[in-house]
Amino acid sequence: MNDRKSPRIYRRETPPVMRGRIGYRNAEPYLRRDFDYRCAYCGVHEQLKGGPQAFCIDHFKPRSKGGAVNDYNNLYWVCIPCNMIKHDKWPTNEQRRRGYRFADPCREQDYGVHFVESDEGILRPLTPCGEYHVSMLRLNRAWLQQHRQERIRRWMRFREASQLQDELKRVVQTRPVNAETQMMHRLLSFLSEEIEALQSELTVAIPWIPTENDI
Repeated sequence: MNDRKSPRIYRRETPPVMRGRIGYRNAEPYLRRDFDYRCAYCGVHEQLKGGPQAFCIDHFKPRSKGGAVNDYNNLYWVCIPCNMIKHDKWPTNEQRRRGYRFADPCREQDYGVHFVESDEGILRPLTPCGEYHVSMLRLNRAWLQQHRQERIRRWMRFREASQLQDELKRVVQTRPVNAETQMMHRLLSFLSEEIEALQSELTVAIPWIPTENDI
């Protein structure tokens, strides 16, 4: 479970020199590393979108709302769909007084604090901040929900394959070498390849968000 008191994303890079109207573009390689090659909002990895060309730099507080253009702390690495959906949305003063705002994962933990994930891959708000964040960014759009569900299925396959692998290893260790155990060894080799493939897929899957049962 995530540490509820720590930010989800830590900025470790030393920002580059950024000046002028488009100076912030110099931050791209730094942001990619700081955000672990994922969208700050939906969590999708570059590999699932075809590479960094499907991503861009977002000003967390929009420039049209007074957000700093070249302040590294105001720059996020995001997928283009999330950037287009967010556009220049920003809560009004009245909304902020009522707790409605975007969650800032570079300053706080949003997973399991402002929203959780249901067994169907749907994000459920827990706070006004979570309600605003999930709604304004449309984080329950069909594509994201499908990928969360696929991640759950892969995780279940990985767990089942790992358990079967452990059981077979214990059986093989207690049996003499014969045709049956040779077949088990072939099955173990197959399971090992399957587990390795699933691990690779899960590495770039949308991050696991605590469920309603985890908090």
